[in-house]
Amino acid sequence: MKPVLERVPQCSRPALFFESLYNLGAGSLIAVYWLSSVALKTIPQLAGQDIHLAVLSSVFGGSSLLSPLVPWTARFTSMRNLVVMPNLLVAACLAATAFPFVTGWSPAGWWFTACVGIAFIARVFPRVAEMNMYRVLYPPTARGVAVGWLKAVAGVAGLSTVIGGYLWFEFFPHLYWGLYVGCAALLGFSAWAYHQIPLSRRARFGRPSEHSPFRALLAGIRTFCNDKRFLAFQTGFAIGGAANHMAMGYVSEIMKETLRADDTVVRQVGALLPAIFLTACAPLAGRYLDRVNPMTGRAVFNFFQAASYGCYALGTWTRSVWPMVLGACLFGVANSGGVITWLTGSLYFARDDRIALYNAVHVALTGLRGMLAPLLGLYLYRAADDGGVLLLVVATLLSLAGSLWMAIQGRLDPGSRETDGAP
Repeated sequence: MKPVLERVPQCSRPALFFESLYNLGAGSLIAVYWLSSVALKTIPQLAGQDIHLAVLSSVFGGSSLLSPLVPWTARFTSMRNLVVMPNLLVAACLAATAFPFVTGWSPAGWWFTACVGIAFIARVFPRVAEMNMYRVLYPPTARGVAVGWLKAVAGVAGLSTVIGGYLWFEFFPHLYWGLYVGCAALLGFSAWAYHQIPLSRRARFGRPSEHSPFRALLAGIRTFCNDKRFLAFQTGFAIGGAANHMAMGYVSEIMKETLRADDTVVRQVGALLPAIFLTACAPLAGRYLDRVNPMTGRAVFNFFQAASYGCYALGTWTRSVWPMVLGACLFGVANSGGVITWLTGSLYFARDDRIALYNAVHVALTGLRGMLAPLLGLYLYRAADDGGVLLLVVATLLSLAGSLWMAIQGRLDPGSRETDGAP
């Protein structure tokens, strides 16, 4: 951590310490989506089907449509509380996955999907609030490396959870809910740690919105349409992001139903390998993204995403596991930088008084494609009757298109609208 601290101003170091502790629990949520997908396909009690994966993926991405509520809600509470309180609700939802085991209730698959889905919905508030807090906690010159470090901490926590979940599902599949109860306890600790972050008097986000959520949404739409640079940036994000939302939830389904892989291999490709490579590459991705604009950085990691889905498509077409393994590794690399650009990219375009608004628009657009793209993916998966080849080819081509779009925007970029300076 010493090299990271050397690049972060003294006044930001307490925040980095407590936010690192926070990311121990928040990072476990990285694992929850991946593990939930493989759990639905490999835990007999859940008996997951493609419709469960479609619903889970749509809720996971579509929950971001609620992000315009964040700047409006900020009039009632602090941005820090918008991180802390919803995380406690997420913890309660994860703990509730034990309900069918305790009561003997039979539709465990749908209950599990509902509990994890509601957790994802509640999680949208901390996701936006965290991004807003980055702006006041870390200066622009150190933000990439700070966020890279935090995502590495989250990645280590996520990787530990994935490994623990992998072993837990291997030896105690009938107690699958125990993993989620453990994540709930860790998330409660994380909420406490985030509440300890010291904030200076200059840590302000402008005047809280006095408008209704609907008017806040309309204000966001006007901002999106009037800011041509931001519009171009979000267009590129939408192309590559739609590809990812459309296909990533079905990798475990394809591994299990098309390749007939055993449960151990499904868990490795669907969760373990992406988590390992995301964790290993996040600090390097953060350093690289400090040196380039968000569009150029996104172009590079969209290319890795295209390569990963290309490998998935090849493996599905040839009914071979090894291209799927390579695709899972490349998917982790793509996400190591993709997560950072998703978290910090919009700050590049926002003036100080519009941080919350720009992030809310950014996350809401993610929610729109995140809700619709998995349903399109389900249609392509079922309609083509090729085991998922068409779905993965379309995801590959969209990822390449997104990479090219972002590369062009990166070359034309005139510079950031941010002002330098420590919080």
